[in-house]
Amino acid sequence: MTMPTKSRILGILVVILLATNVAMLVFFVFLKPQPPQKQGKGRGGYDVAVILEKEVGFSKQQMDTYNHLREQHWEKMKPSFMAMRTAKDSFYQQLYLDGVADSVVNRYGDTIAYRQKSIDMQIFRHFQQVRGLCTDEQRPRFDSLVNQVIRKMSGPYRRDKGERPDSTHSNHKP
Repeated sequence: MTMPTKSRILGILVVILLATNVAMLVFFVFLKPQPPQKQGKGRGGYDVAVILEKEVGFSKQQMDTYNHLREQHWEKMKPSFMAMRTAKDSFYQQLYLDGVADSVVNRYGDTIAYRQKSIDMQIFRHFQQVRGLCTDEQRPRFDSLVNQVIRKMSGPYRRDKGERPDSTHSNHKP
């Protein structure tokens, strides 16, 4: 190949690469799909408000009251979650210290337990308030829904068939 041919091929490759980069930039900046809106969606990606309306049968008035309760609930919960995060951060910072006394670790653990209890009590009260919005016909459907939510909140390791294995109880005989 002669020098002008090599230059021409290199020029064409540069133009192709430049066009590819521009096309990718346009795609990723202007044509990317919009992420789904998070409003009303819980951790599991489901919209509790829609479930209350469609499965439990909440009326417009009940939905308005629920939305108000939900906003109040999250305003109360945000500081609790932040306090829990701070308590856990402080607890695990003890890993980096030499010779930490068990009493110190226990005190941090007690703080986490206290924060968790506070969170669970607030969630319990919220469920009570929302259940209070239900009519007699809606209560069984709501109770079933809450039961599912509580199972999901308990963690992915929970088994639906029977109880969790317990190291203090053996299933086999010696």
